[in-house]
Amino acid sequence: MFVDHQLANVKAPASLRYTFVKSGSLEPGFEDEVRIDVKRKGKVCCTVDGNFLSGERKMKLPEIEEAQANPVILYFLERDIREMERLTKGKSGYFRKRIRMTMVDEAKVRDTKISYEGREVDAQEVSLNPYETDPLRARFEKYAQKRYTFVLASGVPGGVYQVRTALPGALPGDAPVLEEVMTLAGPAAGDKQPSKK
Repeated sequence: MFVDHQLANVKAPASLRYTFVKSGSLEPGFEDEVRIDVKRKGKVCCTVDGNFLSGERKMKLPEIEEAQANPVILYFLERDIREMERLTKGKSGYFRKRIRMTMVDEAKVRDTKISYEGREVDAQEVSLNPYETDPLRARFEKYAQKRYTFVLASGVPGGVYQVRTALPGALPGDAPVLEEVMTLAGPAAGDKQPSKK
């Protein structure tokens, strides 16, 4: 997920836009945008600039040179880790380690289909629950059921269709306590990407 050449189907210069929606009963929700600018630097492709959210929520991100994987997943996770640190008073390094370990050892992968720009596209859904089997679960019990889902598709620009986290309600059928969903909206206006049929 972090080493695949997901940007291979993006012709630089181009920008990828993602919608970001936060909802749930824990805190006030909001809607915002994420933008990934992919540029050529000399003969090297690609240099990537990330604009993650806006205003007071904007996250400062370094430029990535010679990027091959789409960094939008790392950006999403970095923000999520900072939010977990804020909400639990835990340490960012610990949350980062739990996500990494669970991704390697416990992630579940299944084939799926998505609808993108009016067409059906093959995709893979990767899901994990980093805190469910956490040895320190008691410290973060409120977030033990938090689920991370990544929807990847080589047939969409940048290879990443959606990333979401969800903390379910107490009872089946309850609305999520917290849900954050980042979904590919497509190339930015004016950017023309080749159609993948």
